[in-house]
Amino acid sequence: MKRMVMNMVVVSVALCFAGKVLAQDALTDAFYASYTAESQKNVSGAITALKAVEPAERDSYVLNLRLGWLSYLAGLWNESIAYYQRAADLAPEAIEPLQGVILPLAAAGKTTEIAKTHQDIIKLDPNNYRSLSQLAWRSYLSKDYKKAAGHYARLVKLHPTDTEMLLGLGYSQKLGGALDEAKKQFQRVLLLSPRNPRALEGLK
Repeated sequence: MKRMVMNMVVVSVALCFAGKVLAQDALTDAFYASYTAESQKNVSGAITALKAVEPAERDSYVLNLRLGWLSYLAGLWNESIAYYQRAADLAPEAIEPLQGVILPLAAAGKTTEIAKTHQDIIKLDPNNYRSLSQLAWRSYLSKDYKKAAGHYARLVKLHPTDTEMLLGLGYSQKLGGALDEAKKQFQRVLLLSPRNPRALEGLK
């Protein structure tokens, strides 16, 4: 009797393992078909290949991340956003889906959501160059020069010879009334890029 029970357990485990292997093989095949279709400029086919997987596999992080990208390529902004958000839910500490979702958000003109997404990235990766620079530039455009200067100052601390960030800091400080500090940034730029026209203009 004991041997029979043990045999049943072994068979159950084996069947479970075999099922997982088959599911993984099916997912791998779906990705292969998807990449092949994309390489042939068949974005619709690339999406269809992934949507054909079993429902149990649709909570895959990589699957949702890729569907986010493919939906963006297909011009399906809302679907793309939903897939990237699902990927972010599945991997809360990953910045990939947050960086990815900016593309469809921008295409859809959702500027408020873009700013929030950059802030979410900063929470996960405080020194993220792209998001810090985007937040700095957006603050500058909205004439919040104090906030812009704060972002640019952080970037300059991380990248002391980045002339673009130095110029951003200099102009934010100048327009915010900190003229002496702004002058220092423009002079630093001229050390790195002699006769830089924007630095020379900033010193006037």
